[in-house]
Amino acid sequence: MKMTTGFIFIKAKNKLFRFLLICLAVLIPLFSIAVAPLPSYGNTAYDKNISGKDGTIKIAVLLPTEGRFAYFSKQFINGLLLSSNNPDGSKIRYVIVNLPANAGRTNIGYIFGSLSKKGISAVVGPIFARQLKYFAHNSVKFKIPVITPSPLATKEDISPFVFGYGMTLKQEMKTEIKYAAYAGINSISVIYPYGGYGEKILAYIRHYSLRYGINILNTAAYDSKTVDFFNNFNSIVQFQNVEQGHLTKAEEAQLGVTPYDLMHGITKAKPAIPFKGLFVIGSPSKLELILTQLMYYNIDGFPIFGLSSLDSQSFVEKYGFYMQGAIFPNGFFKYDDNGVVKKFDAAYKKYYGKMPNILSAEGYDIGGILIKAAEKLPRPGAAAISGGGSMPLGLGQLQNLPDKDINGIAFYGSILRVKSYKGVCGISRLNGNRFKKGLYLFKYKNNKIYILESPF
Repeated sequence: MKMTTGFIFIKAKNKLFRFLLICLAVLIPLFSIAVAPLPSYGNTAYDKNISGKDGTIKIAVLLPTEGRFAYFSKQFINGLLLSSNNPDGSKIRYVIVNLPANAGRTNIGYIFGSLSKKGISAVVGPIFARQLKYFAHNSVKFKIPVITPSPLATKEDISPFVFGYGMTLKQEMKTEIKYAAYAGINSISVIYPYGGYGEKILAYIRHYSLRYGINILNTAAYDSKTVDFFNNFNSIVQFQNVEQGHLTKAEEAQLGVTPYDLMHGITKAKPAIPFKGLFVIGSPSKLELILTQLMYYNIDGFPIFGLSSLDSQSFVEKYGFYMQGAIFPNGFFKYDDNGVVKKFDAAYKKYYGKMPNILSAEGYDIGGILIKAAEKLPRPGAAAISGGGSMPLGLGQLQNLPDKDINGIAFYGSILRVKSYKGVCGISRLNGNRFKKGLYLFKYKNNKIYILESPF
């Protein structure tokens, strides 16, 4: 397989880039522009013409290519570049820009300002949702469309020029609640982290439980320092109370009583479990504690619903014993028999020597959407955006912009024309400013992962 050289690098020719590179070397780094090929991507010739006059479309990719998050960016970029092997992929050239995780409003504004002078047709990024509001602001200011794998979670993340492709927590919860209702699980309890995203997820669970007729019996919040989840369990199940000294040694041995259990005044005898399903929300470090302690207290016999973080080979290898009956969603399944996925798997493994992950898959699909948009660009001299129902609210004036501003606007219009796309993450359809698609839903049972739902 011959890999298309699908990215270029910017040299610091103007004053702004020279200033930023000086800041990088001497003061606090605002951002850096990659000036040498990234590892494993092969040699790539520098293209002096980045104005798009040679018929290619220049896409800026703003991701952290250095530091502890570079690994995640590399997986995404691997998939993005692999998409260039598809038909018409040669029309796309990627400009890789290092965007540190701590880059803020000023830094990102500088980058967009410079890219707008370089004939950039669109921007891909960021991977951190907290930076998305700055992308949204500058996408409008400089009339450059953005496609992001980050979920569009808040109103300030959204602009008519920002297109979302990543799955959201809201989508994960809807998928699971809808399945629970279908499976006859009409009562649930929830264990979740106090504050932050935990409260947001609980709100989604309440919303969709009400919609699909599921009763939330009780909820239990824990803080970041919690390592003993007995109190959380005690609020959702009913333990059998046993006072110390009321059992013989033989009874204690039979029931599995330990000094720790007696300290709490309970045994590991089966508690009364009122719910039919349990939602367990948390980071992998918290999930491993919760799952192991659930089994320790003999709280089992029902499906556990979790986030996509459960779909991790390393996590399953360590804690699969405690995950029997666990149900979790994700946006990609590398072992799917679907022809599109199998073809992608084979190509990715042949070129990179390993199987893809969700970041690789989302990069590949976003690259495919960009290629499809490139095919829909209007001929020179044609209107950038046609009028009609597809025009986002408040953007009617954009079709009257002068020719010098037409580059990003033209590509924005072509993205709007990509009404649907069948990628390795499923079939997505453009709805407003989001490429909406279904999720996979998996069940872990007897050391195997079964597909309950597919996005295809």
